[in-house]
Amino acid sequence: MKLCAQILKFKPDLVITENRLSDLPCHYLSKSGVSAVRILRKTDNNRTTNACKAVIVNRSDKLQESHVGTGAGLFEVKKIGDDFFVYIVDCQDLKACTVLLRGASKDLLNQL
Repeated sequence: MKLCAQILKFKPDLVITENRLSDLPCHYLSKSGVSAVRILRKTDNNRTTNACKAVIVNRSDKLQESHVGTGAGLFEVKKIGDDFFVYIVDCQDLKACTVLLRGASKDLLNQL
């Protein structure tokens, strides 16, 4: 796959996309040891790129080595309740964080 080859030549550990990523590219990325996060919201994507010191690229053929983020430490996925959450921790020079609130119901959380 041309898309995967263009991405893999930069040797990333993690690929994050706002758009849908089909199972076939995910398979090729996974076989190469690259994790892929699909359908991340634009606001979350902007925060993630700031934390990782990466650049959002709209087309894989425009990708350059300077776009690849190197500021993140550890990437992991955790299941909390019925939902999965992506954690990118140990980022260098981090200036933001996320607070996750859990409660018995959304109504109870909205009161907070």
